[in-house]
Amino acid sequence: MLRSFTLAALALLVLTSCGDDAPDRADTPPPPPAIPAPPPEFWSAPADTEAQRATVAQATRQIDVCALLPRDTLAALAQVQSVTVGLDSCRAILGTDTPGEGTTLTWHATLLPPLTPGRGVSKQLGDVAVRLVPDRDNAMPRSCGATARFPAGAAFYLGLTTPPGQDPCAVADGLLPDMVRRWREAPPQGTSPDTVSTVLLGADPCAVRARLAGTVEIGQQRLTQCQFRYRDENITVSYEYRVPAYLAARSTEEKIGDRTVHRSVSVYDSSIPMYTAAVGPELPSESTAFGTRLPVVEVTAASDDVARDVMGHILALFPPH
Repeated sequence: MLRSFTLAALALLVLTSCGDDAPDRADTPPPPPAIPAPPPEFWSAPADTEAQRATVAQATRQIDVCALLPRDTLAALAQVQSVTVGLDSCRAILGTDTPGEGTTLTWHATLLPPLTPGRGVSKQLGDVAVRLVPDRDNAMPRSCGATARFPAGAAFYLGLTTPPGQDPCAVADGLLPDMVRRWREAPPQGTSPDTVSTVLLGADPCAVRARLAGTVEIGQQRLTQCQFRYRDENITVSYEYRVPAYLAARSTEEKIGDRTVHRSVSVYDSSIPMYTAAVGPELPSESTAFGTRLPVVEVTAASDDVARDVMGHILALFPPH
């Protein structure tokens, strides 16, 4: 069953994340980002090759992170004041939204190497490695960070702050077993009523490689970022939700075909161009924390010509909204 899933997933990944010397497929329509939900044992198999890691990454993108802590679970802790979302994250405020008096939980999906010994408490939930790290060692903590990593390399992080007198690590420890169980069930994007559907939800930032000839993977697999070599330059493609005002900040507006993009430069090196474009409408104002967000794609390269080339192919994956 696991082998069948892996082969089916890899067939889709041939379309969405191509390896070395990929043919130019600029005239082919973009494939759907979703892959079949894996069986629970999929997350227990280590990913040792580029293809296996890509399969794990894409399977992870399909998990609805908010569904790991549904509202009835949150309500058992305290009254739910709000639940807001990011591209691969969720944030809940419980009890009260007065700073320092309520409970705040933030959790997100990620990809991690094996956890190494360090500060905090390390334990196992079956074959899932867990670490709980309080913000202080010699007094009752006010916040705690919990990481759970599956052998496949997929992981989630849960951060909590709690009211005075309540141990956030104890709260996290109590939530983790059910979060691990729900992860293995692989709830698809849209399972949680709090999750907002956008074109970036579940999308693979490496999908553009299928449209480019001769790309080579560099860097580690990430859920919302892809790094590769193309036309003798290092390319970084990022997907994110961004505050609309930041899209045009310190940038100039240009056109790629009939699409509007914003050119800026890296704050670390003014010779590195960055091209950014909105690929969908604003998310509902109440759905994201700290202001409204836009689904945005960004390309960084060493030259304008290559950055514009890659951005043009990315925009072809996302029809005008």
